[in-house]
Amino acid sequence: MRLAALVCLASVLGCAPLPPPQPLDPGPSHPIIEHVEEQEVLTPLPLRVRLPASYRAKYVLALVLTWGSRRWEPVELARDGQTWRGEVSCRQVSTVTGPARYFFLALDARGEAVLDSGSPEWPYVATVVGELPEGARGLPGEPLPQRCHDVADCPPDFPGCPAYTLLRPACRSDVTCDSGVCEWDGYCRVAEPEVAELGIWDADQDLARAVQTIKARYRTAMGTPRSRAQ
Repeated sequence: MRLAALVCLASVLGCAPLPPPQPLDPGPSHPIIEHVEEQEVLTPLPLRVRLPASYRAKYVLALVLTWGSRRWEPVELARDGQTWRGEVSCRQVSTVTGPARYFFLALDARGEAVLDSGSPEWPYVATVVGELPEGARGLPGEPLPQRCHDVADCPPDFPGCPAYTLLRPACRSDVTCDSGVCEWDGYCRVAEPEVAELGIWDADQDLARAVQTIKARYRTAMGTPRSRAQ
C-alpha cells in the first residue's frame, strides 16, 4: 500500500510544471550608470553600468569626448554578469583640464541598440582638474585608479619608465579600433588619415556618426545584416 502511494506521488510530482529558469544575475530593476564627477589629470576615469537582464544586452560601450577633442572615442566595457566595467585610460585623460563627456550605448547579440543614455546637450560629465584635495576618485567597492607618469617627465623608452604607446590604443577586438583592426600585439592598427570636413564642427552630428559606426562594426562582427528600419 505504501509503495503504491509513493508511486502515485512520484507520478504527480513528475507531471507538475517546473518553474521557469531564472537568470543567474537578474540585474537591477532599472539601468544604473556610475562614473566619477571629478578626477585628477593623468588618472583613469572609471565607468560602471548595471542593466536588467530583460534588456538582453551583450555589449556596453561608452563614447567619450575629452576636453579639446572633436572625436567621440569608443570604450568597450568588460562584462561580468549584468555589470559592465571599464575606464577612460590615463593617457586619454592626459594633462588637459576640463569636462570629459560620456554617451553610453548598449547592444544586443546582433549588434542592435537596446539602450542609449546621454547626449551632447545633457551628457554624463566628469571634470578633470590638476589635483583634488582628497586625491584620485574611484567608484564604490572598486580599487582607486592609479595616476600614470607624465609624458614630459617619463618619455617613451626611457630607462625605468613604463612602456606605453601614444598612437595605438589598447584593444581586445577589431570593433573597438578606429581602423577596424586589432593587431596581434593587443593594440589598434593606426587608422588612415581622414580628410577634414569643411564647415563648423557639430557635436550632435559627430556623435550620431560615431554611434552608427559602432553599430555597423558590431553587426559586421556578428554577421548580422543591416536593419531595413534604419
